[in-house]
Amino acid sequence: MAEDVDYDLATSPGHLLHRAQQFASDQFAEASGGVEITQRQFAVLCAVNAKEGLTQTELVKSTGIDRSTLAELVSRMAKKGYLERQKAPGDARANSIRFTEAGRTLFNSAIEGAKAADAAILAALPKNKRASFAEALSRISRAVDLGAEAAKAEAKKAKVKAKKAKAKAKAAEKAKKKKKKAKKKKAED
Repeated sequence: MAEDVDYDLATSPGHLLHRAQQFASDQFAEASGGVEITQRQFAVLCAVNAKEGLTQTELVKSTGIDRSTLAELVSRMAKKGYLERQKAPGDARANSIRFTEAGRTLFNSAIEGAKAADAAILAALPKNKRASFAEALSRISRAVDLGAEAAKAEAKKAKVKAKKAKAKAKAAEKAKKKKKKAKKKKAED
């Protein structure tokens, strides 16, 4: 017999977001009208369209796609001829990402499908709830971004604190040696 657990998937925000993402993905695939592109690929193309020459690190920030997934995604899109990578000016380790002609064509072909998918998603809601729904999703997205930034700021503070502690310990050790040396010199006199 199953244990009585007080948890309802029908009211779970995590589960409901997952279901909503499935719906959004289906709407995007249907509205794309045969254009072979995923939502993540479209997000990368949108970011490149907004600012060509972004580095992969900037693309991670812009799209919210994790670094390793984005690197693989960009690699596959480059192999398909949609994007090209070039060494970023001023940073030999970074790649800047640009459209190829095929990539720009793919983006232009997919944009209407993306708009139609967004309209279909919002059509599932009453008109008076659509703006608050979009705002709620934006707040969640910002919280994710701020969480990463807050974690980065904490790490930076911890690094500075550790550096100060190390410098303090080094100064104390130096003072101890100096005192010992002075004591030794005094004893020799």
